[in-house]
Amino acid sequence: MSLVTPVRESQVSVKKVYKAFFTPKKHEAKSSDIEILKSGNNFKVKYDAGDLAVTTWGDESNPKVLLMHGWGGARAQMTGFVNPLLKAGYFVVAYDQPAHGESDGEQTNLLEIAPTMDLMLNQFGKFDFILAHSFGTLITSYALVKRNFPPPTRLVYFGAFNRLLDSLPRFQVLAQLPDELIHVLQEMMCAKFSEGVLNEIVNENFVKEINIPALVFHDRSDEVTPVEDSRAIASAWTHAQYIETNGLSHRGALQSKEVHEQVIKFLKQ
Repeated sequence: MSLVTPVRESQVSVKKVYKAFFTPKKHEAKSSDIEILKSGNNFKVKYDAGDLAVTTWGDESNPKVLLMHGWGGARAQMTGFVNPLLKAGYFVVAYDQPAHGESDGEQTNLLEIAPTMDLMLNQFGKFDFILAHSFGTLITSYALVKRNFPPPTRLVYFGAFNRLLDSLPRFQVLAQLPDELIHVLQEMMCAKFSEGVLNEIVNENFVKEINIPALVFHDRSDEVTPVEDSRAIASAWTHAQYIETNGLSHRGALQSKEVHEQVIKFLKQ
């Protein structure tokens, strides 16, 4: 019995870690963000595992902007851009990805999230611009390159995430897990999704095939996604302008008036 118990405990631990890895933390929306959501048109769109929460603002006949939040985020996190975009004459769409915000689901992954962009395309037609944050940039690049999502006229990325499998060591640090457990977790992931597929999900490689103007922001004090991620992406991206900020951390650019002005100017060019 003494030999069986540790094995069972280990199996339970791996299953718990696997579940935790694919379960995004729920974003706690600020009251000001909730008010902006309430000011829009809120509804649900069906997807394979339930409903996605969607909000739109403005006149749908205007140029369309899609806001893509990151892992553990929500559409509420992107609402700082709503009023500046409306004032500039855009129609704005934001949605909670599967297992995020007010959308259904508990666990999810990039390969499940990327197809939901097609649901927004089916609902609203081709987007003129996409603004994406953190893991949302990797989802967007993957959809553009691997799923033939119709390219917008311009892209704006904030705190971009580079290599999908870099999420493992970062998760390990946050969860304070031993190397052995992370190794088993990676083996489980590769068995389910194919190691080749996972290794190929790299933003700096995708952007080489995205031939549209882009504006990339990253803060030097970003504590979630290292600034080196965007440096590598911008270096590989022929059509990207790269702006490195200081003191905004991981999410500050989403609320920065100065950044909003730079984004609007870029979209208007």
